[in-house]
Amino acid sequence: MSCVVSIHNLRYGGSVPVLDGITLRLDAGHFMGIVGPNGAGKSTLLHLLVGLIQPDHGHIDLFGQCLKRFNRRKLLRHVGFLPQLPTQQPHLPVRVRDVVAMGMIDYGNPFVPAGSFDHSVSSVLKMMGIRSLGHEDYRRLSGGQRQRVRIARALVRKPKLLLLDEPSAALDNQAQERLYRLLRQLCDEWGMSIIMVDHDIAAVSSHVDSVACLNRRIHYHARRGESIPDDVWKLMYGEHVHFMAHDATCIGCSQDAR
Repeated sequence: MSCVVSIHNLRYGGSVPVLDGITLRLDAGHFMGIVGPNGAGKSTLLHLLVGLIQPDHGHIDLFGQCLKRFNRRKLLRHVGFLPQLPTQQPHLPVRVRDVVAMGMIDYGNPFVPAGSFDHSVSSVLKMMGIRSLGHEDYRRLSGGQRQRVRIARALVRKPKLLLLDEPSAALDNQAQERLYRLLRQLCDEWGMSIIMVDHDIAAVSSHVDSVACLNRRIHYHARRGESIPDDVWKLMYGEHVHFMAHDATCIGCSQDAR
């Protein structure tokens, strides 16, 4: 199985590192969830993976090539990225279709004919269940609708690697479940690799192939059928945390929990 992401002894944050000694591998078609408390470095890790910031030590390989400034643009052609939902409201009028089209590699290229992205945009809007919103003003959408538009923008180029920072934010329970099932389908049928940061540990563990427990470093990386030791949860969240199994397929849960 081909390796999509390989992280080698990554360190970031100066004398008091936000991330320290991160080593991780993601294969093609693998769906990984990353969980951890606020300030654990989850968003920072995604920003490092897309080259928005540079590590102090160690390196990242994407698709078998070391991520550097000179090849970042080339490698990121195959990466879709959803940052955290912004708190600022958009001010300029823009159609939903145009927001999604911004995710295409050649968007804004004057030599690309108008309408070249129409099929891709329509397909991904349908996939996200918001095709009817294509010509709506993005500013007038609800928070949940905007989040689905942003996810569609990350998906529109059909990336080999999808990085999602709290994609379930602003979505109701039904929309969250539909999203997680869609992501699972993209891994199984398209061979897409996904790294998803999310605070909902129970929801993440029911759909992903593995869960990485992050708080400055990787404390544990559990695959399907594995239990995460109690001391790992206490290291990450404190002594007061009790993690109970909610169904038989839950990754990280104690199988004999009651």
